[in-house]
Amino acid sequence: MKKILTAIVLLYNIILSAQNPILNIHTADFAQIENAYYKDIEQFQNKFVGTWVYTDAVKTIRFRFAKKQMFFYQSFKNCYVDFLVGEMQYIENGVEKINSLTNLNVNHPNIFNYSMNGDIKVHNNWYPKCDECDDFVPRLPMSYDEPNNDDVGLRAAFVMRRADEGGVQKIKIQYIKTNTALGVQSDYETPSTTTNFTIPYGDYTLIKEN
Repeated sequence: MKKILTAIVLLYNIILSAQNPILNIHTADFAQIENAYYKDIEQFQNKFVGTWVYTDAVKTIRFRFAKKQMFFYQSFKNCYVDFLVGEMQYIENGVEKINSLTNLNVNHPNIFNYSMNGDIKVHNNWYPKCDECDDFVPRLPMSYDEPNNDDVGLRAAFVMRRADEGGVQKIKIQYIKTNTALGVQSDYETPSTTTNFTIPYGDYTLIKEN
């Protein structure tokens, strides 16, 4: 009986592999094969999992990232993808203006229900370029939004990399505005209320908090 069960499990795994080839997300042509699993085989996304904080005299910025493995992704070809997703907290002069950190605890069906998401590592050919990096420093670009943004046009570029120093775990983030607000919501009729993102644009170094 044990041999029969082992054979069934083995056959199931073979069928699953045939239906869902496992591809390295960082080297494969993304989303080109139906039902493929674009896996973070190198575990590059893992380098950013956790909570990271930046603090100065005026503001505290906190980003928290979690990994969503084998997340169903619907595009030109339906497939499964390892994503890094993120949420944020922003405090200015002691006043909390954004806090979406608990949204990471929700298993959303759509990747865009998270404020940030990213998948494939890039090097220094990605905008914005890193002036202090060589051409082969791996970085992770993230789509960026804020929970209170209701404008369809407002966009920002957000790219991060690990930058540990003296045994302290750090990430460096480049965060710049790319598209201005259009003044309308996603239906292109209803006026939007957001004119700009709340977290100030800039380059930040964040320290691992937990």
